[in-house]
Amino acid sequence: MSKEKNKENKKEILKKLNIKQASSDCSVYKNPATIILRGKPITAQSKKESKFLDFLSRAPISFDNDE
Repeated sequence: MSKEKNKENKKEILKKLNIKQASSDCSVYKNPATIILRGKPITAQSKKESKFLDFLSRAPISFDNDE
């Protein structure tokens, strides 16, 4: 009996708040969704800079005062 009463209370609260629930067989759940996230565009300058930084990280170069 208490489960039915809780259901009724929930339905009354949803009606007061004007919140609608979608049933489990709703088309929203049946259709797949694709989310597209757009990032910052890559410019030629940033490509060159990243290649240069990659080169420096791999290069066996030392900058000592003795040389």
